[in-house]
Amino acid sequence: VIVFLPNILILYAFISFMEDSGYMARAAFIMDKIMHKIGLHGKSFIPLVMGFGCNVPAIMATRTIESRTSRLITILIVPFMSCGARLPIYLLLVGIFFPNNASFVLLGMYLLGIIVAVITAKLLRRFHYREDETPFVMELPPYRIPTLKATLRHMWGKGQQYLKKMGGLILVASLIIWALSYFPRPNEQTIEQTRMELISNGISPDSVDVEAVASTENSYLGKIGKAIQPIFEPLGFNWKMTVSLISGTVAKETVVSTLGVLYSGNSEATQADMGKRLQQINPQTGKPDFTPLVAMCFMIFVLIYVPCLATIVAIVKE
Repeated sequence: VIVFLPNILILYAFISFMEDSGYMARAAFIMDKIMHKIGLHGKSFIPLVMGFGCNVPAIMATRTIESRTSRLITILIVPFMSCGARLPIYLLLVGIFFPNNASFVLLGMYLLGIIVAVITAKLLRRFHYREDETPFVMELPPYRIPTLKATLRHMWGKGQQYLKKMGGLILVASLIIWALSYFPRPNEQTIEQTRMELISNGISPDSVDVEAVASTENSYLGKIGKAIQPIFEPLGFNWKMTVSLISGTVAKETVVSTLGVLYSGNSEATQADMGKRLQQINPQTGKPDFTPLVAMCFMIFVLIYVPCLATIVAIVKE
């Protein structure tokens, strides 16, 4: 629950500062003409920019949009903005598979999210929310120098609101995912079998936490991943990638740590170690699990599949 809070407090601190200074209203006014081309108002620009930090406060910030249809469209396209939680996934795979063009590939992922959001907004405006019932009227306040006290008060008030609304559900869902990934506990036979599999894959059992690997592989979450893996097979994803994507539904940050445990036995494995493991030949298939094409598909899937649980809760509540 707390892992989201620093992002949200920092975002709200800057937003409170910009709102109190009078800049926020001007940014929305300047962007109004561009936003109209996709069927939205200038006020939608601020939540979309916030979405690059964290989708949850971005969705909560749509309250400032008076038009109900514009507010709903903005809420539904915010998850396509690549939030900070997706960045570790991009950095890991881009660094390993696209080292010579890392900056272009990373920028491309952000641009792809924007393009998908624009197309979705235009489709929603054309086929579902056709009428925009509220004209864009905005008061431009004078520029002021914000006080630290007022900025901190606004930041903390919005932070408390987030914890009250989102905390309980995130906590419950995190406990469920943790229980699914932790139980049943592996016995000696399972641990020994995992040890032999690691040796056959060229991984020294002394360099990894064998029990952690055995626990994740034989957990309920691992079994669910293996059961639904045929659905993801046409995308080139194996059961390990499927399990990491399932765990990512609670928080996208867990995708990297889950891959770390399943491929190297360490949730905090270095990029060099992860790179070696991900590109290793799989004895069962005779080829690596990850290739540049699979890595690209995986990043695109992470960008457009279900947002994290906190974002879903925020969408439903708003």
